[in-house]
Amino acid sequence: MKAPKVKTICRALALAVALVSGMAAQTAVAGYAFEGQGMINVLTGSVANGNLFWATVPTWINAYPIGLPYTNQVAFTLPACNRIAASRLAMTVWGGTADYTCQMTVTVNGSNLPAANPFVFGTTADTNAVFSSNAPCAYGSGYGVWLVTLPVPGGMLRTDGSTNTVSVAEATPDNFDGRIQHVTLVAVYQSSALTNVFNYALAEGSGDIYGTPTPPEVDHRTVVFGAVDPTNATAATLTALYTYGHTGENDELFFNGTQLGGDDIAQWDTSVANYGPSLVSFDVLANLMTTNTAEFTVAASVVPAPTEPDLRPQLAALAVTRPAPTAGQLTIAGLDAAGAHLVWKGPASGNFSIETTTNLALAAWSTLTDFVSTNSVMTFTDSAATHSVSRFYRAKTQ
Repeated sequence: MKAPKVKTICRALALAVALVSGMAAQTAVAGYAFEGQGMINVLTGSVANGNLFWATVPTWINAYPIGLPYTNQVAFTLPACNRIAASRLAMTVWGGTADYTCQMTVTVNGSNLPAANPFVFGTTADTNAVFSSNAPCAYGSGYGVWLVTLPVPGGMLRTDGSTNTVSVAEATPDNFDGRIQHVTLVAVYQSSALTNVFNYALAEGSGDIYGTPTPPEVDHRTVVFGAVDPTNATAATLTALYTYGHTGENDELFFNGTQLGGDDIAQWDTSVANYGPSLVSFDVLANLMTTNTAEFTVAASVVPAPTEPDLRPQLAALAVTRPAPTAGQLTIAGLDAAGAHLVWKGPASGNFSIETTTNLALAAWSTLTDFVSTNSVMTFTDSAATHSVSRFYRAKTQ
């Protein structure tokens, strides 16, 4: 049976929320909307020596579980690393109808996840947060489809390369179905084995689209990611997760107006299970900008028949890698009546300051000038040097 139809009341907005640092996002007033709420950027950040870990485990069972509790246990093995800078669990859960309630308890490596101890969601009166980076979120739509996203403290995940065990246990005071289509872990990690600057942006939500929409249903969704720095980027990857996709039913994906892949992006083999996740990833370096958009569409005017009658893009991440800043060299070319003449030789980009002091022991540095390195020889003159017995200089990144 295909998933019940849902409708959409809003288009994706361009907002960014930082998990560790960044901007704060608006939070919608409720976790349920029959028409869905679209997809919005919820995490944006930049770290040194970083990379993105994304793993999705299909967990759907065709047979209806006879009463809850119903438990799924999955395993994730992150690369050995020094630190988890940001991490998030996501899962799509079937409620049976929109009128039932789930009590979800999640443990990570045997410890209760603070955001789900338990996390209670469900019914059309659900008031849980959505589009929040630091609160558990529930995105309900249609006749009981829920996307649940949970922040995970980085310290709960193992960084030694050993397996992380995640257990999801559900109970219900009524008749919540409880079957889970997938459990997904997205994490930004840092490792001394890497030498880069890593930018990331993650969007989530109920991005429901329809091949033959009846307003206010829509046939496409546009996601605007939080800003990333494309300067000297060496890699850029777009990853997206769908549910209710089917092989042989067409849909398309665009990044900054350029089509990615073919005409049947979201796929699922029903011989494996009736429903499951579809995870795709594309190299988007050639089309990378500071502000980037992804469009998910099943519009008949664009997508050849047969199109997906209903499809749910729910998660999308943009990961950008740039070289680590290289050191520059600051030298004194000479001293005359005009002052001390400084010469800078440095990398092609980066914001720097030249600072000066008359006493190294006191370490009382003041800023002489701020500048942007342009991979060329740059000269500066410190006129105050003519009035100093001694004067010292240093260049540092901002």
